[in-house]
Amino acid sequence: MTDKTEIRKIDFTTAFLQHEYEECEFFGCNFSGILFDNANFDHCRFVQCNFSLCKMNGTSWSDVLFEDCKMTGIEFTYCNNYSLSVSFKKADLRYALFVGTKLINTLFDGCNLMEADFSEANLKAATFKECDLAMTVFSRTNLEKADFTTAENYGINPVSNKIKKARFSRFGLEGLVSCFDVVVED
Repeated sequence: MTDKTEIRKIDFTTAFLQHEYEECEFFGCNFSGILFDNANFDHCRFVQCNFSLCKMNGTSWSDVLFEDCKMTGIEFTYCNNYSLSVSFKKADLRYALFVGTKLINTLFDGCNLMEADFSEANLKAATFKECDLAMTVFSRTNLEKADFTTAENYGINPVSNKIKKARFSRFGLEGLVSCFDVVVED
């Protein structure tokens, strides 16, 4: 196990990845395309790292922050859902897969989530602060108490998702009725 370590500019596509990291900080590391297989990350922080096209097989992310990371096409679907506690700040999460994940109280702050897939995910009380959600998929998703007040470009079907007590700005209400093929005018 590696703990309380600062790790800088390591290319994990060629370097060895330990199975357990606790209270570590990763800066400018490359994880692009690798398979995280039953790894454990506890109280870790990733800054300006590349996770594009990574897959997670049973990996645990407990109290982990991803800040200014490239995470295009990352696949969180097969993470260990019992310990999944993450937050994202200015992360590029285009095409990310969160299908069936449990992301209660998760913070997405200033993230690009274009065409991400949250089908069947539990996003209860999640916050999408200043996020771009263009063409993001919400299908049979629990969005109860989620905060979309500063998010933009979302399209959420209130019939096929749980949205009780979710928060939306008046200017974003069009994203809730677009599925009904209605025209909203100023």
